[in-house]
Amino acid sequence: GSIYRGYGDTGSAPPRGPEPEWNIKNDIPSAQKLFAAGLALFVMPLDSTQLKMDAANRSLLFRQSTPMTDALNLLYHEWGKETPTLFDPMTIAYIVDPSLCPVQAMRLRVDEKGFTRPEPGPPNAPNPPNAQVCLDSNADAFFHFIMPRLATP
Repeated sequence: GSIYRGYGDTGSAPPRGPEPEWNIKNDIPSAQKLFAAGLALFVMPLDSTQLKMDAANRSLLFRQSTPMTDALNLLYHEWGKETPTLFDPMTIAYIVDPSLCPVQAMRLRVDEKGFTRPEPGPPNAPNPPNAQVCLDSNADAFFHFIMPRLATP
């Protein structure tokens, strides 16, 4: 999802605001059902997953020449963009080390356009939270966590 920040909104420029996120936008009805299902959800939205693999980290990885780093090098060149954004790896890193992306309880719904909307609820009868949401990750801690795992043979 995208709660407060959309694509490219990484905090270095004026905020652009939320927008429909790729995974939700591709099947809005299913996302609506999921968020309304009453399941315990952990949500890693664009707000916390726009982590950029900079040139120094790419160089470090590609010099290792292990099967993993060689595969990443090939994928990087096939992707065709200079600085990859590691949206999904934060989710996996969170499973291993939840301190990388502290969560807060929120009530979320998906609207008809695919926006992931927080619902505060009426003043005296708030809707119970349906998700634990990471709104801000620590990029330095994330890269200190993931780089040795990717670079080690």
